[in-house]
Amino acid sequence: MNELQGVVDALAASLGRPVGVDDRRFRALAYSSHVDGVDPVRLASILQREAPREVTGWLESLGIGGAEGYVRVPANPDFGMAARVCVPIRFDGALLGYLWLIDEPEPLSEADLEESLRSTEELGVELFRLRRLEHDDRERERELLLALAGRRDGADPAVAATALVRDGFLATAPAYGVVVLAALHEAGQQAPDAVRVRLAAAAEHARRAVAPRHLLVLVAGERVAGVLACSGEAELERRAQALVTEAAENLHDYGGWSAIAAVGDLRAAPAALPAAYAEAELALGVERAAGGFGPLVRWSALGAYRMLARLGVGRDLAALVPPSLRRLLASPEADVLVPTLACYLDHGGDARAAAAALFVHRSSLYGRLHRIEEIAGVDLHDGEDRLELHLGLRLRRLAGER
Repeated sequence: MNELQGVVDALAASLGRPVGVDDRRFRALAYSSHVDGVDPVRLASILQREAPREVTGWLESLGIGGAEGYVRVPANPDFGMAARVCVPIRFDGALLGYLWLIDEPEPLSEADLEESLRSTEELGVELFRLRRLEHDDRERERELLLALAGRRDGADPAVAATALVRDGFLATAPAYGVVVLAALHEAGQQAPDAVRVRLAAAAEHARRAVAPRHLLVLVAGERVAGVLACSGEAELERRAQALVTEAAENLHDYGGWSAIAAVGDLRAAPAALPAAYAEAELALGVERAAGGFGPLVRWSALGAYRMLARLGVGRDLAALVPPSLRRLLASPEADVLVPTLACYLDHGGDARAAAAALFVHRSSLYGRLHRIEEIAGVDLHDGEDRLELHLGLRLRRLAGER
């Protein structure tokens, strides 16, 4: 970026006023060090790395992208925006960005404008070179992210994760984390392309909202993964929440779809990121099957489901349900007795708490528990029997049976 900044600084010094270069999406790439003449819009685009959306919409309505020469953009008091001159930057006919020159208090002279037009030729070459380098970098970054996620045969995920930091794609930080984003449909449908595009757009918006190299995005199949360099748990939580909130907003008008994000445990070293990714994937699977943890699912908050999710990888979970619970499930009284058993076990065998949660008298609860023991062939005073039934109920939920 040094060559681009050099052209901007030289032009600003020659013209004696602020100069800036944006990419095609109005994201600031380089800007001069002038303080005087920098209006609120330019300041916002520098600090936030992109101009406000209402401003970019207004600029696009002026047709600046199709202009062959420079365009004088009038001041807009509604935005606190000074008058500007915009010069589209092209290379071989392709629009690559925009050169911005403040056009007040005195309008730029014809000689100034001619000099600016000549500068866009050099800027076009540099932007094209940067775009090629960025394309190559993004391809390398994507390959490393795919390897981290275990989607590249023969690649070592830990080595790939380490390379992301070593090669400068991901910032060096005190901690690292992974968030996996997905869309759920109320009827269990697979996500169409339109939904996946909205998820990807949410992730890209979240990426642009953080410091460069602190959030990498991988779009793979129906899911979007974010790999973060962060200061600690609080930042990971905040970024994950922002990601799922942005995705939910993108899907709110798309009938039946909702966004869900799963977060693996924080890691101190990049080499451990594949483990965090695996945790996030498993946490997402638990929410899809069992429900009740979203829209932001934390691996650390899943309790016994963490062990069961790991044990269940590649297995038929329904086949692991113990015979004692199968007998209860086959009973004509299952609709009453199975929820009663789940409530009783979830309350640690506390009959008073379970009765209150079920809104029944304790004598009624004891009657149900006795029937459960008769049908299932268990003793609910026996810790082993209680553990087997409790695990069986969790396995059944993971298998998608409600």
